[in-house]
Amino acid sequence: MTEIERFQFEKISLVRPRQIEGRVTSTGIIANDTLRIAFEPRTEPMFDFVPGQYLSLVLEADEDRGLRRELRPYSLWSHPDEGGPAVTIVRLIEGGRASSLLRSLTPGDSVDFVAPLGSFYLRRPLHPHLHFVATGTGLVPLRSMLLEMAACGELEGRQTTLWFGVRHEQDLFAMDELRDLESRFPDFRFVPTLSRPGPDWTGARGRVTDHLREAELPIESMQAYLCGNGAMIDEVVAIFEALGLHRQTRRIIYEKYFD
Repeated sequence: MTEIERFQFEKISLVRPRQIEGRVTSTGIIANDTLRIAFEPRTEPMFDFVPGQYLSLVLEADEDRGLRRELRPYSLWSHPDEGGPAVTIVRLIEGGRASSLLRSLTPGDSVDFVAPLGSFYLRRPLHPHLHFVATGTGLVPLRSMLLEMAACGELEGRQTTLWFGVRHEQDLFAMDELRDLESRFPDFRFVPTLSRPGPDWTGARGRVTDHLREAELPIESMQAYLCGNGAMIDEVVAIFEALGLHRQTRRIIYEKYFD
């Protein structure tokens, strides 16, 4: 029996995406150029989704400005069991069309979105060792996945590491929540690392790829979930493949973000 045959994907029934008339329920800056914003359907129940999926904000056409209708994807930070609105966390780009809209939104404002979308989710059965690797807001879908594992008892007895890389300390977010998760589950390890740390930073230093090169990785029994900028993901995949963990085995699952 091949490795792929032994570790088959869990079959998940994904909900068909649809455009939803929505509204903003809350918004706030949580880190440097990082916005937490929540949406809910205006006239219908909250949509179902699988942890790791995303919604796409609808940017309507503006003929006067020569702008076409566009969809901008944002991963879901929230977990289905939390109920309430669909929460996402986004990095704001100065002068960006979507970022300019997001900066201007306040609770009660109308906004349309398409949801749920995406095929980035946990593949079961999960392996004995899991490595989650995120840069920046690539942490967003991984948080939802980790909450899913916690809810299902899958963070117990399974060695799970979350590597979270940003440049500066002011770019970090959700530290208290992730530290709490680490304290509640002894088999879960959280490693935030800064590529441009200040003099008072006492945690890990360098890029996440630096740490993965130095780590002793149980390649034969591990699975990896990667999310963040495309260059990081390409580098991490190359590191894993050099060690013998190939993407063809379907044990490297990733979603690339494009800044």
